[in-house]
Amino acid sequence: MTDGAFGPLEKALEAADHAAVLAALTGLTDRDRRALAKPLRAYRRRWQQERDEADQWLWNRGARQRRAAQERQRVYERGPALRLAGAGVLRGPDELARWLTDWRFFQGNYREGFDAEFALLRERDAGWRRELAERLALRIDDNARPDCRLAMLDLLAETGVTPPPRAEVVRMWVHRGYDRRFAAAGLGADPLLDTMVPLLFSVDELGELLENGPFAQRLVAAAADGRPRRSALLDGTLRRLLRGGRPSDLRGYLRLYALLDVTVEEAAERIRELSLLLPDAPSPVAAVAQAELRRLDEAGRLTAEAVCGATEVVLFRPERKLAAAQLSWLAKAVPRHSDRAAALLTAAGAAFVHASPDVARRATRLVLRHAAALGPAAAEELSVRAEGLPADLRAELGPALGIEVSAPDAVAPPALPTLPVRTMPPPIGSLAELAEEVAQLLTAVGDSVRFSRGSEIDPPALERVLEAVVAAAHRDRPELLAALAPVLDRYGIVPGESDARLRASGDPLGELHDLLGAATGPVRPVDTRRRLFYLPAPPERASAGKDHYFGTRLGQWRNTVGHSPGPVQVLLHRLREITFGLAHAPVPMLVATPTAPDGSLEAAVLTGRLERAAREGWVPWEYDLQLALLRLPPEPEPQLAERATRIGSAAGDRLAEWLSFGAAGATVTRPGGRHAIRLRLAAEPARPGVPAAGEDTLLTLLTGSPDARRYLYPRAQLAALWPTLWPSRPEVMAAFVLPALPGLVEHGTNDGSGMIAQLAESPRAGGPVLLLAVTLTLSARGAEDRAVAVDALLALAAGGRLGGAELGAELAARAARGEIKLSRVVPALREAAGSGAYRAVWEAVAAALPVLLAEPPHRLADLVALGAECAVWAGARGPVPGLEEYAARRGSTRLLTEARRLRDVLAAES
Repeated sequence: MTDGAFGPLEKALEAADHAAVLAALTGLTDRDRRALAKPLRAYRRRWQQERDEADQWLWNRGARQRRAAQERQRVYERGPALRLAGAGVLRGPDELARWLTDWRFFQGNYREGFDAEFALLRERDAGWRRELAERLALRIDDNARPDCRLAMLDLLAETGVTPPPRAEVVRMWVHRGYDRRFAAAGLGADPLLDTMVPLLFSVDELGELLENGPFAQRLVAAAADGRPRRSALLDGTLRRLLRGGRPSDLRGYLRLYALLDVTVEEAAERIRELSLLLPDAPSPVAAVAQAELRRLDEAGRLTAEAVCGATEVVLFRPERKLAAAQLSWLAKAVPRHSDRAAALLTAAGAAFVHASPDVARRATRLVLRHAAALGPAAAEELSVRAEGLPADLRAELGPALGIEVSAPDAVAPPALPTLPVRTMPPPIGSLAELAEEVAQLLTAVGDSVRFSRGSEIDPPALERVLEAVVAAAHRDRPELLAALAPVLDRYGIVPGESDARLRASGDPLGELHDLLGAATGPVRPVDTRRRLFYLPAPPERASAGKDHYFGTRLGQWRNTVGHSPGPVQVLLHRLREITFGLAHAPVPMLVATPTAPDGSLEAAVLTGRLERAAREGWVPWEYDLQLALLRLPPEPEPQLAERATRIGSAAGDRLAEWLSFGAAGATVTRPGGRHAIRLRLAAEPARPGVPAAGEDTLLTLLTGSPDARRYLYPRAQLAALWPTLWPSRPEVMAAFVLPALPGLVEHGTNDGSGMIAQLAESPRAGGPVLLLAVTLTLSARGAEDRAVAVDALLALAAGGRLGGAELGAELAARAARGEIKLSRVVPALREAAGSGAYRAVWEAVAAALPVLLAEPPHRLADLVALGAECAVWAGARGPVPGLEEYAARRGSTRLLTEARRLRDVLAAES
């Protein structure tokens, strides 16, 4: 077959005739495929160019709109036929895997199923098809089209290839089971069952499959029929729970364990695994293990030594509910194991130093109830453990043990940690280092977009990469392309700039892909018919009331990005401007690269950069210059202003104005509620202001109203970059993230909490908006978010910027309105106090109590107990309004007990 034989295939492709494509490719030899491969690749490039052209105008009006839509549809319809042609022609499994999963082939109307592709693939040898199945299983992700996923699973089953340990593959297999064809046959008849079930327990991020939907019930029902084995499910579940992970991921495995309805005999065979879950597993998992071990003890299948070991481990944990359940178990176990009662009671003494005073009190009551069973050795050991008890409980326990329980030695209050001194790392020194940094940055940004936790972006790392890419692209693009080629290939980045790749969603990872593509491609002249983005609009499109970008992909991008919070828009505009500049107007350097890790830029350094620009005859990019001005210190610098005036350029004049009058300011109107926040630009009529660039001036974006309806997800994970945009105004960034924080309290959604500790490290932090953000985050549902709030409190306290009374007033107001939960706030405050912020925590408790004692919220006793601990460290004396009156009430509730203890601490003599 010669190249001329491509004619019939090309005709079938142009007509989008799938039957004709299949007929033209059936029965080909390897030699025929080799001859057709090159012209097919060339045809695909032409088709992609036509597709790019069709995508230039997404919306129009009237007949123009209809013609554009029809042309786009005709181009799209050829995509599935081209996909089919690749299945019959391409000889490399890796190339064909990329071809079959290319999302461009699935736009418009497309055929469901891969029947025709399978007919062509079955003409290849078995080894080749196994390799293709492996490559497809490694490439396909959750965004793949449904028919593409089914084809991959069918190919795995047909070739017998072991599926790779990828969460995406397992999810596809589970979702395929909901299809009527497979549901009717039953899960036990699935050919992939034996290879997929082990992956359910060895791959992370799969718990939702078992938590939601009927799959867990179907799996248990199939095990009842013998496939898979019930023991395999039980052992796999315990192994997965032992491996740990996010509580939300483990809930599905807890559900599966409950559905298995484990018998006493099965649990007795797995005592070791259940005991190993007690020390470190998340609280819900540990609670299940604790309940199972208690069931075994009540059935006579657990030794007293095992009960003692479980008690020591559980009472060491901070959860009050687990500790209370363990003491309840012990109360029943002591009579049952009367010969080992002394050992069990000694183990109960571990609760004497528990963080919850209520747990310590219950443990004391338990020991007192069975004190007769204690021998001298047990009484001696318990007396040592009892040194950490409050004075009143020590006084009760001493006579029962028959010995004097001494008070613990005075412990010096903890010191505040010192804030780390961070410096800006040096610029990237070589292209090899740049390639490594680019790969790390792409991985970090990709992880931060996909996952909400554990994937922080380092702001200096991004700035160093941007700085080095811009400089290298201006200096020697072929050399830059050669250095970055392996990274570009790994991430599927094509050198050069293409309108078709402009992300309509403003995805940060996609923006970085486009930026790197523009940096390694050729410099092209600006086509003003399509490229209006960072240039003045031509006269014919600049008429009043006309949208300069209407109908373009750029217009869609601007419209979508405009719904994001202001800092997100600034970040995306910065990346897009750099992409545009690299492709059409490269410059030797960025002028906004910060000189400090917090994003600040020294005025003298910026002056030097603008002097270089004037000397070499190039103009800084507009948004780059605006961001550089925002990063300057806010104080005027008249001497540098005179130097900037002598630069003799428009950029120098703008810098001189800024340095003469000081940086732009913004004031934050104090919110009346969690959602009501308004920002306004501070009135500074003496300063001309930043020149406008349409409606997208960065200063305007950063002083727009933070709308609670503008959800930060999925770009909140990049919030670590926000403080570096305007480092002198941490209150502004705190106001932007504040509307999303109630979600942390109510739903546990992670929207932007990661930046709060970073903002608190700023020497200008400590305003009311940041304090409100910290207060709400103290009550976040996730422990990771509460840890961020603790770090913020410590940073503010270490810098002398934490007002304890202001924090207490905020806590009281929010707790009284039910907006925060003291059950979460108090442990976080206790951690901050134990790390050195005890004085500020005491001031906060003292300021909150007068309001909260009037109508006590749930768990107020915990806050009062924490106040007593901090008052001892702080040496606090004197009355707290309302405390004496409340403590004088009749009753024995825990709140009254703690209030009286705090009253006695404050009344004690120094």
